[in-house]
Amino acid sequence: MNLVRTDDPIQALQRHVIDVALVRGGVRSSAPVKTVHLFDEPRVAVACAAKSEVSQLDEVDWGDVPRWPLVENVVSGATGHWSWAPGKGPRDVIETANYDEWVESVAANRGIGVAPTVGVRRINHPGVTFVPLVNAPPVPVELVYLPHMQELLLRRFIDVAIAAVHR
Repeated sequence: MNLVRTDDPIQALQRHVIDVALVRGGVRSSAPVKTVHLFDEPRVAVACAAKSEVSQLDEVDWGDVPRWPLVENVVSGATGHWSWAPGKGPRDVIETANYDEWVESVAANRGIGVAPTVGVRRINHPGVTFVPLVNAPPVPVELVYLPHMQELLLRRFIDVAIAAVHR
């Protein structure tokens, strides 16, 4: 079994590049896939340019996030305009197609991003800083696989993943 980073895990599943994907933020595709909910991860921070007005705040409330343009990874992001009820989300959305473009757009002060716990640990960019985010709903974290994939190794992997997060 190999670990693969891909910007579009659903496409990689459909092309049989991978057998199972870990997806944050839910599946936003019409592709026929099966999902297994593992856990909910807290959204803990607003990612912003180190020299932005937002970086000067002590914290940001989830309800205030739509005041600023939102940088959104439309392919595999954990937070986007879909994270709010219709009409309640940000008016201005800066669309990016992958994680690296998302980070660089935030660093360039094109808008803010919202990061779950893993994002804060993973982003190490001198132009990006984090402001604590409060009152935000969590991000679902799911395993995703194709419906016809019933191989024993895949089933065992899913069983072990579920057992590991529910210890």
